[in-house]
Amino acid sequence: MESISLGQIAGILTFLTVLIGGITTIVTVLKKFISKILKPIEKKIDDLQETSSKSRNNIELELIKIILVNFVNDIDQGINKTQIQKQNAYELYDRYQTLGGNSYVHDRWKKLKDEGKL
Repeated sequence: MESISLGQIAGILTFLTVLIGGITTIVTVLKKFISKILKPIEKKIDDLQETSSKSRNNIELELIKIILVNFVNDIDQGINKTQIQKQNAYELYDRYQTLGGNSYVHDRWKKLKDEGKL
């Protein structure tokens, strides 16, 4: 059986140290490279999500406005609404204001509320 000398052990340890250091360096360089590539893509995704969110909010605002206009028109015409319908309308009106809606719907809502119809 062959015996292993201290020189051979030192050589193996040196080889492993260089190998691990090389792998660590390659992984670090790859991470930086991939990060540089992905950064613009991540920004575009964030921009698209922001645009999509704004579009959804605008659509939601318009739909709520249509529902509220129909609701206040019904009230103006004397059509009775149940308590649940009124509660739902109040919730929609709150959401409408949260989304930034504050137009003629607000004026008509306030008028009907002042008249005690809501």
